[in-house]
Amino acid sequence: MLQASVGFHCPECTSQSGSRPVPAAVMVARATRPLVTQVLLGLNALAYLYSIILTGSASGITRLDQGLLVDGGLFARARLFDGGAVSLIGVDTGEYYRLVTAAFLHDGIFHLAFNMYILWILGQMLEAGFGKARFISLYAVSTLGGSFGVLLVSPYSPTVGASGAVFGLMGATVLMHRAVGGSIWRSPLAPLLMINVVFTLLIPRVSIGGHFGGLIAGAAMGAVMLAFERRRAPAWATVALGGMLSALLVLGSVFALPLRDLISEVVDLVA
Repeated sequence: MLQASVGFHCPECTSQSGSRPVPAAVMVARATRPLVTQVLLGLNALAYLYSIILTGSASGITRLDQGLLVDGGLFARARLFDGGAVSLIGVDTGEYYRLVTAAFLHDGIFHLAFNMYILWILGQMLEAGFGKARFISLYAVSTLGGSFGVLLVSPYSPTVGASGAVFGLMGATVLMHRAVGGSIWRSPLAPLLMINVVFTLLIPRVSIGGHFGGLIAGAAMGAVMLAFERRRAPAWATVALGGMLSALLVLGSVFALPLRDLISEVVDLVA
């Protein structure tokens, strides 16, 4: 498909109308106010400010026994010591809200700033191209894909950050560029994407499962959105499918530990 002035048009339709393809990166210039992106930026900023107020520290949530990480961070199971009492907390104990809350918490100002910068760049473009409702679905699926990836790869490592959602937006952006006949690797976004991939693989404490879980989920949702756009499906159909994918990712997160054990057993048998 090729991008036209409104939405996406098939190549044949574009040639018949006499319009010329527009690179996806130019989409921002034609966008209305990226309200959803701005709201997401605001929620992340407010969560970080609250963590500073709560802990009295700019780092905010770097320890499991301090700040919002214990209340909203993502991990399968952990022991919480409160005086002489010990309790279990985590997704595996029924605290499923962590699949979402962790995506709005950040471990320091640089962590927040880096994720929000990418969200601002990609969010404007994707929200303009797909529309607000579809973009919300994309962000939700990417977030939950990242959470599922964390619980599958490193379930006992406390994790926070919007990186899973951001990587999902990257996956959708790559597919969008291909759909309009361009290549992401020839665009100004290429260095940004490459830096993120390198950071994921080489920098300690970076959640590989969260990043690549979000990337795969976002790319899958992006592919669905583009396919539906070719068929001129209504927005509600895309949103409904996004809801189904989100539900599957939540279900996968609930059973991530047994699934992880099963995968390990299969790998051992094959090896």
